[in-house]
Amino acid sequence: MARRRHYTRFKFEGTFTRGYDLFNHVATLGLDLFWRRKAAEQVSRDLNGTACPGAVLDLACGTGDMAAAVARAHPGVQVVGSDPSAAMLHYGREKFETWNGRIAVVQAVSLLPFPDGVFSAITCAFGVRNFVALADDLQESLRLLRPGGRLNVLEFFIPGNLLIKAVLKSYNALIFPFLGFVLTGRVGPYRYLFNSIFTFRTVPDFCTLLEGAGFRDIRIRSFFFGMVHLVSGGKPQ
Repeated sequence: MARRRHYTRFKFEGTFTRGYDLFNHVATLGLDLFWRRKAAEQVSRDLNGTACPGAVLDLACGTGDMAAAVARAHPGVQVVGSDPSAAMLHYGREKFETWNGRIAVVQAVSLLPFPDGVFSAITCAFGVRNFVALADDLQESLRLLRPGGRLNVLEFFIPGNLLIKAVLKSYNALIFPFLGFVLTGRVGPYRYLFNSIFTFRTVPDFCTLLEGAGFRDIRIRSFFFGMVHLVSGGKPQ
């Protein structure tokens, strides 16, 4: 039987609200959708280079923005979204249903029930910094990928530029709590998500983790003055 590990032991398991999507879009000035689209386009280009593109797994899929971006960028591909939160999947149900079965969802509370090498690509947008056992989860991603498949992580990493770090911390202190309260009536969950940027990893540190898990051909693309990065690694053929 295929070995399966936890993808869903999150550091924070608080409850988000229906305003979660709106908060993300307003707080990033809509750039979160742009970043997801660019990541999905990269996934599509990678799939075009394969003889028989298979399914794509979107980890910590939340309400489905990344899964929808992949489905839109590569017509015909099957996308599987996995998230531990029933509430998040519930809020995203209209997005999932729009795709008429092209996006399937799994509420993975503790285990991902997939065999080895079943996915041609794996995506995760703004989720890995909340994983508890990240090194184990990267190894599990490698197991789930076909040879030649790629893991694509879109994330806020610890900024290497001191000016960018200062801007982000000021934004967190002055604007983030206000937006969270106005748009959702809550502050705690959103303050946690933003603070987690500064307790995660730098891009070089994350690349070292990828290599340690067995990934090769590491690629890095930065967005918005280096505040966000798309980091991907390939499973050796």
